[in-house]
Amino acid sequence: MNGIANLAGKIRVDVQWRDGVIQQVQLHSSRPREITRVLQAKPLTQALAMVPMIYSMCAVAQTVASLQAAESALGIEVKPEVAHARQLLVQAETARELGLRLSQYWLADTAQVVPLMQWFTGVSQELRWALDLNPRVSNPIEAQRISSELKTMLLPLVGMESELSRLLFGDASHTPIGEQLRDLQETFGDVELALGVLPLKVQQRADLEWIKGRLASDDAVEFSAMPDADGICFETGVWARNRESGLVVQGRAAGLNELTLRFLAMVSELQALPARMRSMEPHTALPTGDSGMGVVDAARGLLIHRIVLDGDSVSNCRVADYNIVAPTEWNFHPRGTLVQMLEGVQVNRERLHSLVEKLILLVDPCVAWEIEVGN
Repeated sequence: MNGIANLAGKIRVDVQWRDGVIQQVQLHSSRPREITRVLQAKPLTQALAMVPMIYSMCAVAQTVASLQAAESALGIEVKPEVAHARQLLVQAETARELGLRLSQYWLADTAQVVPLMQWFTGVSQELRWALDLNPRVSNPIEAQRISSELKTMLLPLVGMESELSRLLFGDASHTPIGEQLRDLQETFGDVELALGVLPLKVQQRADLEWIKGRLASDDAVEFSAMPDADGICFETGVWARNRESGLVVQGRAAGLNELTLRFLAMVSELQALPARMRSMEPHTALPTGDSGMGVVDAARGLLIHRIVLDGDSVSNCRVADYNIVAPTEWNFHPRGTLVQMLEGVQVNRERLHSLVEKLILLVDPCVAWEIEVGN
């Protein structure tokens, strides 16, 4: 593993289990807290080029967030076509990440995801022009075609949208998705998980102002590593986006447990992505002032970049300060969703490791992880 890869760190989940009950869950992260210091004092263009190399997981989303932050700091308003192209790229990356996760860890059939990976490579090349600072629009954006291609790529993985509701009632249990739903429900249907923490919602400029304030404060490094709002933890990502989707609502009404519902949310997200790509979603207004911010709803959740520049133009400015709050820091907070859902749960020893493992996969960290169980 090279030096850049080592920068990602790891999450260790320590589970204390006794007498059939999960007594305590502790999360330990080796993710470096001050890695963004390597960007400080660098010329802006160099710093922007370094971001996707440092953060290779979801590199498109990281690049878009860094560009948004820089453009915001410089007072640059990009054309709507640029914002749309970037949005398509992030959504394409989301499809790739979730498709890969579904096929590799749940369906155990990576061959099905190969066409999706090839499609993502093609879309990335086609829209690469949008990943420059305030770029010129070079080609028409064919969102309808890109969306149709994605729908075709996803068919082997999640099937037709009209068929998904049947999975709840067993009509399609012979399909890979149906079999996984059935197995989850049969294995963990009697395990009562808690609901977890509230979803993180950042929809208005005011929602970002308090985050911007925390990133400009003396405890910015601490906040980036363990973000909360006045001690309240939040969750972001697939579950936060889909917990009230039609499919999940149907599953809840059918009595599916929380673990199965989270799997259903991942399927629902993949199925809905082609339709989302056909229209440009409204963009959250970013705060203005002495720093710039970038906000991207990436595959694993809300990604936030903040940059302070020394200089007033692209050619002469350097990075004075840089902060990033990644989705994994929200979702794997020491008091966050994983801890809230698991502590106090009654489960026998034989199913304990599998239960924790599957919940981690569904909350979906962007780094390696391991589980240690103690009695």
